[in-house]
Amino acid sequence: MIAGAPTIANVALSASTEGSYALPTGTNKVLFKLRETGIALQLAYISGESNTTFLTIPAGASKEIVDIKGNGITLYFFATLAATVEIEVWS
Repeated sequence: MIAGAPTIANVALSASTEGSYALPTGTNKVLFKLRETGIALQLAYISGESNTTFLTIPAGASKEIVDIKGNGITLYFFATLAATVEIEVWS
């Protein structure tokens, strides 16, 4: 279990448009998924690459990143349809 308070955030994605979320300083763990269960989510760590060089999170699935080291990390998201990324962050 991670000590600290969780933060919940939502990122609204327009269809076929990249969205981003900057992890707060001191983030240890992040979990995210699309609210809409019938759409795949694409993840990149570099702006502009969420539709070219990306990791696919299948429709209905979530992605968890743990033991995060470092600050200044931004996640970049892309979906082919309008959707909302639900994000849970632990510091």
